Amino acid sequence: MISCACKLDNMIGPLRTFADKIASPLLDLSIRLFMANIFFKSGWQKFQTFLNDDWGSTVYLFQDIHPVPGIPAELAAVMGTGGELGLSALLALGLFGRFGAAGLIVMTAVIQFVVPASYGMANSDHYMWMLLLAVPLVKGPGIISLDALLCRWLQKKECAVATA
Repeated sequence: MISCACKLDNMIGPLRTFADKIASPLLDLSIRLFMANIFFKSGWQKFQTFLNDDWGSTVYLFQDIHPVPGIPAELAAVMGTGGELGLSALLALGLFGRFGAAGLIVMTAVIQFVVPASYGMANSDHYMWMLLLAVPLVKGPGIISLDALLCRWLQKKECAVATA
């Protein structure tokens, strides 16, 4: 029985290696890019209203369509637009990826739980978004990220200083 288990383990070893070395990093990257795309498109659309001298329509959204309790509409519009653009860019690049994911989880939670349900912003997709954003928050952005690249670069610098 043990030899059968060892043979089975040896057979699936290459699959495990493939999953660890290739599939997992690609999955991490895919999750980051998928979620960043959702928020970046929304932020870009709001930013376009600013560029087209129609910022009032974005402020109107935060004033009458989905106001954030306790935050003036002007400030909420700037924070929402900046957050969607900046945090999604960080997430996509994997630069301070955990910070980007945490910020987008907070934004999603505000939309889902703080904005009154009567405004129609609650959406079951938000739960999936928060779950997907929890992956880079908990695991980090993965090895295909600027965080990982910076970490490798800093480790080389540290080793060079230690040997000098």
